Amino acid sequence: MSSPASSRRALPDMARRRFSPLDRVLGRIDDLDAQNLAILARRLERERDLMETVLDTLREGVLVLSHDGAIEYANASAVRLLGVSQEDVNGAELRRLSPDIALALELPETVGALTRELEVRYPEPRLLNLHLTRVGEQQGAERARRVAVLSDVTKERVQTEDRVESERIDSIVSLAAGVAHEVGNPLNAIGIHLQLLQREAAKLGDSPAAIKVRKAAEVCQSEINRLDGIVRDFLGAVRQTPPNLSDTDLVTVVAEATGLLREQMEQLGVRVSLDVPGELPLISGDRNQIKQALFNVMKNALEAMDRGGDIHVKLTSDDEWVVLSIRDTGVGIPADKLTRIFDAYYTTKASGGGIGMLILLRILRAHGGTVDIQSTPDVGTTVILRFPLKHRRVRTLEAPKA
Repeated sequence: MSSPASSRRALPDMARRRFSPLDRVLGRIDDLDAQNLAILARRLERERDLMETVLDTLREGVLVLSHDGAIEYANASAVRLLGVSQEDVNGAELRRLSPDIALALELPETVGALTRELEVRYPEPRLLNLHLTRVGEQQGAERARRVAVLSDVTKERVQTEDRVESERIDSIVSLAAGVAHEVGNPLNAIGIHLQLLQREAAKLGDSPAAIKVRKAAEVCQSEINRLDGIVRDFLGAVRQTPPNLSDTDLVTVVAEATGLLREQMEQLGVRVSLDVPGELPLISGDRNQIKQALFNVMKNALEAMDRGGDIHVKLTSDDEWVVLSIRDTGVGIPADKLTRIFDAYYTTKASGGGIGMLILLRILRAHGGTVDIQSTPDVGTTVILRFPLKHRRVRTLEAPKA
């Protein structure tokens, strides 16, 4: 007769189970004849098929491993995550199919369950969320199983990182615009006082001292005007305005952006070639913002070539994107510097504000597009801009607020 304590321990286990008519049949399996055993076998097969169908509908991968690491069960999502066929999974050792996942599924004897993130490299780089637990220990070590639930969170992580990066860029651009605005205020005050100084100097006649003062004031005024223009252009570039979307022909915008730099290209002896398909779909874009983005890329290409060289512009399209690539034969960018190319105020040039590529990235994101940069030192750089087709544009990344 069991003790009250052992009865109390049994109650929770019994409460967790939900008895069905099948449980009652299994409870008297020893009393079944051959016909009823066959009926029971068919019923068990239907129950198994139903359970596998339910598990195959899950987005999460479910793996059941034996005590020695062999795969006893894998649902459809788990098979996809492993990058193999269903026939290759059953009975296979997990470490042979995916060493990354097998290593993550090691469960210390003292731990009943764990949750962690892991990165896998095959069949493609992914970030997975893993929940691992041990079952069946009460039936002996050899009957124990490890059950793993794997969730692919790669897309969510990328979206989070993009959102954080976008917020970081917005804050930097806002700060830069505020600084530029504050610089403009004292420039205006200095300009006003210089005009007063010039008027007073004019009253002194044509003495050498008066002429010297007037010339100095003119130089100062010229430099203030130049700085004021820089501040104005900078504010116009970084001011956080949403794109004014309309049907836009990228071929025309490329021609306009190239025209702005035509004289400088001729002076440097830089050749420009354009590769355009016979028919290119329109995009939904802000013509002026896209022109500014192309101007920034082409100007960088020019500054990467001292004398001579080539800039090749190519336009293509597929079912989702219009792709614009701009390739130059300049000095290229080292790999360690390429990772910082979109950082605010970072530049690989002797002069420059280091904000042009940041503005380029902001414009492309506001259009729902992407920017890729490929570069090889002493060979050149290729900037690839992707703009979504009109039918694909479900939403755009929210443009920063003014």
